[in-house]
Amino acid sequence: MDINESKLTNDQSLDEVDFKKMTDYYGLAVPVLIGDSFCKLTGKKMAEKERLALTYLGGLTGLFDDFFDKKDMTENYINSLLTQPHEMEGENSNEKLFLKLYLKSLLNTSNPERLTTYSLEIFKAQVLSKKQLCSDVSSTEIKDITYQKGGHSVLFYLCSFKEEISEPEKKLFYKLGGIWQIENDIFDVYKDFKAGIRTMVTTETRINNIRMNYIQQMDQFVNLVKQTDYPVSNKRSFLESIILVISIGFVGLDVLERNEKKTNNIFQVEKYERKDLICDLEKPVNILKTIHYYLKYNPRIPLK
Repeated sequence: MDINESKLTNDQSLDEVDFKKMTDYYGLAVPVLIGDSFCKLTGKKMAEKERLALTYLGGLTGLFDDFFDKKDMTENYINSLLTQPHEMEGENSNEKLFLKLYLKSLLNTSNPERLTTYSLEIFKAQVLSKKQLCSDVSSTEIKDITYQKGGHSVLFYLCSFKEEISEPEKKLFYKLGGIWQIENDIFDVYKDFKAGIRTMVTTETRINNIRMNYIQQMDQFVNLVKQTDYPVSNKRSFLESIILVISIGFVGLDVLERNEKKTNNIFQVEKYERKDLICDLEKPVNILKTIHYYLKYNPRIPLK
């Protein structure tokens, strides 16, 4: 309903990509990948208000990204949208829809203050990510920004749940967010390169280095899950769903790594065309590869 109304009153500050992110990507992925997975780990059933909050937070994610990616907005103004949403009206359709979804998220969460606090952590990470447009940003800084953007985002979404997240849970979900940000950068490598954004992938000369880091982060995440006090069956169910998503990243790495043969076994993103860097996950061969990596990395050892 909110999206349909926005389409009718759109002042062209929203486009079809924005709407697709809300309906086909974040709006669906956040409740399923984060919400349902969290419930598998904790063994709790998601309340209706929690699912609503997750859905609204997923819906506003792309709009919030636009504040930094496409819109000429000051940091103070964005901060005001997050900390004083009831007092803000929004200057265009993009901002108005963001405020509408954000206010509904606050309404459906049991701890609005916590949600606001974590929204500011994402804001800080986004401000920090501006360094990725600078040619002198170091590889260490890029990694840190990557982990912060992904980690704080997942913790932000978990504010939808009534329970306070424990410190061990914060660590493992922060780690998971970092992994998912790397995965996102794997599939956005062409778009990021064209936009002048320096990521772990666009600045890499050997895709195997990304692969090794990806595996390392995954192993650390699995170990953090093992250290929790949840029943073994919960941990196994949780990891099975998460490892399936992580496995998709390995398929993307395979596509990128194939390009190295064309350029003296060195990954040089500037020398490839878009079609060389795009991974069609609906191709049967890539579906089979996803299954292959899932079976390879899905932990079958006891999780005690």
